[in-house]
Amino acid sequence: MSVKIRLKRIGKKHRPVYHIVVTDSRSPRDGKFIEKLGTYNPHTDPPSTVLKIKNAISWLMKGAQPTETVKSILSKNGVFLKIHLLEGVKKGGLTNEEAHEKFHMWYKKKYKIQ
Repeated sequence: MSVKIRLKRIGKKHRPVYHIVVTDSRSPRDGKFIEKLGTYNPHTDPPSTVLKIKNAISWLMKGAQPTETVKSILSKNGVFLKIHLLEGVKKGGLTNEEAHEKFHMWYKKKYKIQ
């Protein structure tokens, strides 16, 4: 079974909102899914995203393949940075605390949090 992370369309006509879901690649776009990871609304400025980062990392580490759009959304939210830092911890280049601190530094810089 091939698992994908992709968008599931919801919302009104001409005003789509999307759920980011983990699903079997054979199921239809708006069909059943395994787990909901978050939401994506392209109509706000900037587009808003609510995401369960830990769950997304877990699925990506298990081998789930994101679509191109979802890959972009995950990248902008720092999921791939967090995976990169976790790989560094596994290889012994970083400690858990250093990886956590680097991720929070990036997050504060991106969202301009003091």
